[in-house]
Amino acid sequence: MWVTPSEVSILGLWSIDRANPYFVLQCRRGQENRRNSFTQILVATIDSVLDNKTSQYRILHKRSNPEVYYVIAEANKKEDIEGHWKWIEANLMPILEDIDVADDITVYIQWKIQSLCTEAEHEDVGDIESEKFKNATKKFHKVFNMPTEEKLVIYYSCSYWDGRVPRQGHLFVSVNYLCFFSNLLGKDITITVKFTDITLLERVNAFVSETIHICTRFHEYNFGMFRKIEETYQIVEQIANYAAKKLLSQKDAFQEEDWFPAGGPFVFSNFIDRTFILNKLSNLLSQYNEKTPLLISDPSPIDISPPLYLTFKNEITEEQQAMENIREVAWRTHFEVYGRGSPMYRTSELYDLLFQGIPNSLRNELWLLFSGAIYDKHTSPDVYRKCVHESSIVSNDQDLINEEIERDLYRALPDQKAYQDESGISVLRRLLRAYACYNTDVGYCQAMNIIGGVLLLYMNEEDAFWTLAALCERLLPDYYNTKVVGALIDQGVFNDYFKEYLPDLYRKLKNLGIAACISLSWFLTLFVCVMPFESALFIIDIFFYDGIKFLFQLALTILSENRQSLLECNDDGEALTILTSYLETFYHDDSEKHDERKITYLIKKSYSNFNSVNEEDINRSRLKHRLIVVRNMGESLLQSAAKNTSRFTKFSEQEIKNIFYIFKDVSRISLTEVNDPRKLAYETYRINRDEYLILCKFLSPWFIGDQPENLANKLFDLWNILWHEDFKNKLIILFLSHIEDEKRRKEGFDLIIEPASISSWLPVGETRPIESIISTKEQPISLYVDNGGVTYVKPSQLPLMNQTDFIRLCKSICNLMSGAVDDENLFRALATSSTILLKMGEICKPPPPEEDENSGTLIDEWTISFEQFEAAMNAETCLVTWLENNADNSLPLETRVKNYHQDTLH
Repeated sequence: MWVTPSEVSILGLWSIDRANPYFVLQCRRGQENRRNSFTQILVATIDSVLDNKTSQYRILHKRSNPEVYYVIAEANKKEDIEGHWKWIEANLMPILEDIDVADDITVYIQWKIQSLCTEAEHEDVGDIESEKFKNATKKFHKVFNMPTEEKLVIYYSCSYWDGRVPRQGHLFVSVNYLCFFSNLLGKDITITVKFTDITLLERVNAFVSETIHICTRFHEYNFGMFRKIEETYQIVEQIANYAAKKLLSQKDAFQEEDWFPAGGPFVFSNFIDRTFILNKLSNLLSQYNEKTPLLISDPSPIDISPPLYLTFKNEITEEQQAMENIREVAWRTHFEVYGRGSPMYRTSELYDLLFQGIPNSLRNELWLLFSGAIYDKHTSPDVYRKCVHESSIVSNDQDLINEEIERDLYRALPDQKAYQDESGISVLRRLLRAYACYNTDVGYCQAMNIIGGVLLLYMNEEDAFWTLAALCERLLPDYYNTKVVGALIDQGVFNDYFKEYLPDLYRKLKNLGIAACISLSWFLTLFVCVMPFESALFIIDIFFYDGIKFLFQLALTILSENRQSLLECNDDGEALTILTSYLETFYHDDSEKHDERKITYLIKKSYSNFNSVNEEDINRSRLKHRLIVVRNMGESLLQSAAKNTSRFTKFSEQEIKNIFYIFKDVSRISLTEVNDPRKLAYETYRINRDEYLILCKFLSPWFIGDQPENLANKLFDLWNILWHEDFKNKLIILFLSHIEDEKRRKEGFDLIIEPASISSWLPVGETRPIESIISTKEQPISLYVDNGGVTYVKPSQLPLMNQTDFIRLCKSICNLMSGAVDDENLFRALATSSTILLKMGEICKPPPPEEDENSGTLIDEWTISFEQFEAAMNAETCLVTWLENNADNSLPLETRVKNYHQDTLH
């Protein structure tokens, strides 16, 4: 392409291809040779290390001063640059010959090339960056063998630290993968990491610069020398965060749609440059036409319940009522000055009002506003009424949830008058069922009854519904599910702060075994269950305004205030008693003189002592602990599956786990599939034939020879025998797997692998009656095979093998011997045994050939039995030894697992 003329040096890593009095065509050194020369490799290495996006060809204009040159065109393909050269010869050279002054020639060329660049910019639909990104996308799919639907998000130049040696290359970040590729001096290195496999992601100061440190179950990676490491880390962190969140959800596996949702309302707030963003969005939306769906009228209108405190009033003193009136006047004065509702300014004066508490009459309005639920309500009118209607319809899917709700209804705030009456219980029931119908991923979880009960006391029914949704989905994400994952994550984040601010107390409580769970109930119920109710309301007021950071600050303050007492306690029960007694003594009014027992005192101290705790750091730390929770959940589920499966196989639990992790790596199975409560653990970890072949490639001792998949396919159901059975049993498997007649082969396999289903397997070591396997009793039992369960086979029941199948069997055994240490003796022994068997088959033919009356064909069948095959193989000692030990070319399973992970790294 034509480029704006700029001064360059002619020296360096360039060679001259052709020249004339005014122009020079150059190519990058090494391009003149078609083969990969040392010069080409060296130049490519330098470009890679320096991250040069240098074109391979260029055209220079040379001035009268031989030291000054201007680049005017660049290209990566020779035919492109030659097209520019021909254009110069045809259009510029005739004009330049008529110009006498050298400086005028340079000026003319500069203006002419500049005009060509301007014209190209208007004609070209895409820009340079778009073209580069397209090329990077093609490289990403080709180098890492990615499917075309895998979207590249961004790519960066960086270095991968291989030990203490940096390998310069490029980091490719896609929707599901983080990949690295480097080519130095002809040596490639490729790394592929699934975001769902990342267990640790952090920025560390290592080597000579700051690096991004990534850990998976088996590997650690360090990437550094980024030009914009902050931007890179934020993008990688964000994608890893979404991947971990997806694994912890009950939805499908991580999909691109989660990045680019295709419908539904959205609410955006807190923009730095709101006007600019609004204009951009408006321009985009003006170009998009969407059919507006018809709104379905509410099938059964309902009466929305007002706040329950208006119906079930508590007795209060005149002094308390006076304080309530004063607070209400103060808030209304603030509204007059700073606005009310969504346009209200958030000022420091607002904290002074919050510290004194929100009056009951304004809690509905302010909780809805501060939680952000007001936007959800406005963008989804009538949704609550529809959810109430749908939840009232009998549904099998909702039966279990409704039963759980019924059990917890009467446990929600039993001290409150509203929930001592059936009308209040009815409203709470309707709220919880409607939300379970609205958010099927969350459904219902314990503690939601408490939170819902608090909301209904001070909010109308519909507003309470949307505030509960905001709480479960945004303010306390993933807290309210069967595994309280969000609470576990935040407990880990809180422990980091605990360890930082109160290290001695953290060590003490950790030794007592309660550091990891001490604040779990505090956060889940927003302190409602551990404090006097009126005091807990102050905490909820500020929580809706300031979010999770306030809970962290408050918890740290509570521990700090009891630091000395907790350090002196002797056991976990004593520590919990100290905290429980402390929290129960707080009050909310001004009737007492002890300020340190006022909830407002505790709140103010939280802000003054731990104001450095902020939501940005919490969200960043959440990623680290979310990855830890994902890893722990995966390990726990896999341990359970391995333990159940080990009863039916001779593989150890650790071997089963190693095999699964390799399968998981190639099949992209996700933790959400394991989470399906309708499946038993071992039912989740099943593989099909294609995935089985991938396992064989890396793990099977018999995946040897030119076409190893042929034998692997035959042994699909019998892999356990390859590692843990003796010579005779392996011979049986080889013999039967090479019988091509499907019916006879199946009959033979049914005898040795029966019972086929897991439900009828017996644990290793247990026996079952012979009569349950074999019904015929003419001959004694002479063969025993243990394949998970114990089964018995009569020799006469195994099918005979014809000559064609026998030849295939010999080929497979010959393939298995390839590369063995003593392969010459093995081949000689196999030839001897095969010759004997071929002669034996001839001898055992039926006496005279007979003609089949129906088909008109001759029946002249060459066959051998398994007993004959076994006897011939047993006659050669080296064959017996080799087959029992899988020969020297068979590595232990543990070594093969390590080799797999080493292979995936390089």
